[in-house]
Amino acid sequence: MSDDIKVKILVCDDDLTARILMKETLASDSIEVIEAENGQRAIEQFEKHSPALLLLDVSMPKMNGFEVCEHIRGHEKGKHIPVIMVTGSDDLESIHKSYAVGATDFIAKPIKWPILGERVKYILRASQAFADLVTQQQELHQLAFYDSLTGLPNRQYLMQDLQRFLAMAERNNYQAAMLFIDLDRFKRINDTMGHSYGDKLLRKVAHRLQANLRDSDTFARVGSEQSSQEPQLSSFGGDEFTIFLSRLNDPNEAMLVAERVIRSFSTPFQLEQFEVVVTPSIGISMFPNDGDNAETLLKNADTAMYFAKQSGRCCYKFYQDSMNAKAAARLQLEQDLRRALKSDEIVPFYQPQICAQSGRIVGVEALVRWLPAKGGIIPPDEFIPIAEETGLINELGRLVLERGCYQAKQWFDEGNPVRMAINVSAHQFRQLDFTQVVADVLQQCGLAPELLELELTESVIMSDAEENIARLIELKALGVSLAVDDFGTGYSSLSYLKRFPIDILKIDRSFMCDVNSAPDDLAIVEAILALAESLKLGVIAEGIEYGSQIAILKNTNQLLLQGYLFSRPVAAEYISPLLNQDFNHLMPAL
Repeated sequence: MSDDIKVKILVCDDDLTARILMKETLASDSIEVIEAENGQRAIEQFEKHSPALLLLDVSMPKMNGFEVCEHIRGHEKGKHIPVIMVTGSDDLESIHKSYAVGATDFIAKPIKWPILGERVKYILRASQAFADLVTQQQELHQLAFYDSLTGLPNRQYLMQDLQRFLAMAERNNYQAAMLFIDLDRFKRINDTMGHSYGDKLLRKVAHRLQANLRDSDTFARVGSEQSSQEPQLSSFGGDEFTIFLSRLNDPNEAMLVAERVIRSFSTPFQLEQFEVVVTPSIGISMFPNDGDNAETLLKNADTAMYFAKQSGRCCYKFYQDSMNAKAAARLQLEQDLRRALKSDEIVPFYQPQICAQSGRIVGVEALVRWLPAKGGIIPPDEFIPIAEETGLINELGRLVLERGCYQAKQWFDEGNPVRMAINVSAHQFRQLDFTQVVADVLQQCGLAPELLELELTESVIMSDAEENIARLIELKALGVSLAVDDFGTGYSSLSYLKRFPIDILKIDRSFMCDVNSAPDDLAIVEAILALAESLKLGVIAEGIEYGSQIAILKNTNQLLLQGYLFSRPVAAEYISPLLNQDFNHLMPAL
């Protein structure tokens, strides 16, 4: 056995003969005996070698055994090391004093050497068992109170200590703050790059947050025994973090920390060969105004964070009482939406698409509407974001796809072959079985694929261009048409655009609304028309409200027009009478 893995035993006795006998008795292939001739030397040898067991003579020069034992027990490395006191006295007073200073056991002289060897082996074995138990407890504590990904204290650790910190703040009459941080659109990292890159990013985020904290901040990821004045980094799991700020004079100090955190994210994160930009949304609650206990303070910070996301992300919001009422209303809306999806309250309305050459309706766009049973209408911009955040968007999208295709089949059977345009959300498009879902719906509705058009926004198809090209080719193979919605508002690369198997570009209504008065919008529209012509793509112009807008689009091939000039989005029964109508009278000569 090599020397570097031998168990070390420190023998301390001012009697050379005793030390020699102890060494001969205890030394073996697995045990190395280290000697010390007095108490001071014993401490030096202990600090140098970190032995697994000590044998201390009671009566020694410079420091006696009791003093040495007491010193070692006060040392960080000596709290649990077995210490055997060797004494010529076996009176009760010596025994009591040995245990009082922290000795594990004692042996009275004269020593019975064979028994000493066995006794030491037993104590070493017991000590190892104790060390294993301590290690297991440490591992269990690590699992229970620390995030396995970042190594930061987790929510349980935070909640355990937070009430103590708040009680201290209350006693000393100072403020504290909870910052709840959520990474904006973090899911796209996992979706596009894989979970391993997502994990690497979270570790880097934790490190950067920690580096930007003040010494008096306590940080927690919503996933060391420390005082309330020391930094504490913790985690809630996923992409949520919290920072607890203690001993504040006013809310401005919390604001400065939030601003510093946001600035720290301006530098991209390097993930191997990739540079990734991610931003934080931060909610702030103040103690004691926004909560006098840990749960309330954390809940209100979380609520404020949600409003930061609603305000455009990459910003911070302080909690306000009115937020809870709004959050409760949002939760109610989510519950109502789940019920509405099962009770026929979610219905498609349809807006006609007019062929600029014939003046006839050749297609319609299905636009979802929520008509509650109690009356009224809930706008899409109120419930679509909730559907996306909760995952209900997939169920909602499937519902609109099915009903739209059934309606198109009904019109076809009535002698009106109208192409049905269905909007596809980013969540739907990223589903691995989305192509199969479309195929199944077409089959169950009996609708010819050429009568279905799928509309995807420019930002969705460009989010992972190479993978999305393959997905679009799959969809195109079904025989459906593909349109790029809101074109001009995203960041299309022309080199990719010409590789996408798309059929139609939809000019975003924001450009058409001011096309007659805004030179920049006119320039963009003309550029889109030229691009469509060069790529031999059809064009749909949205937001048509006046004939003068149409004049801008003259000489455009395969042009469809959509807007209030012809019809608002309406229920299916109002479309049927329009299908045979001629809209040429609304359009100037092209």
